[in-house]
Amino acid sequence: IVTKLDVLDHLAEIPVCVGYRAGGAEVTEMPATTKGIEALEPVYESVAGWRTPTNGIASFGELPEEAKAYLKFLESKTGVEVGCVSTGPERNQTMVVPGSRLEQLLGNGRS
Repeated sequence: IVTKLDVLDHLAEIPVCVGYRAGGAEVTEMPATTKGIEALEPVYESVAGWRTPTNGIASFGELPEEAKAYLKFLESKTGVEVGCVSTGPERNQTMVVPGSRLEQLLGNGRS
């Protein structure tokens, strides 16, 4: 589930933390404890923003292509499918991603 997609609407470029440098080595997961966390340096990759209002969009197909690419990027980096996206605070501003496992589980075809 990705919430608040609309909060990113004004960004031309979206920095996404994809890992950390620790003592010269790059790691992709946070340490299990906070010991030494202050020495971690975030590693960012940038994704193109869309600079188009998404607030209130209720259909996945209406999202800007750059927003869809951002969601695919998140999937590729986390290894987890995005099944649901919200573009505002209202219930009708939350959409199920077409073809996702969530859509299959719900069995209602809502997109």
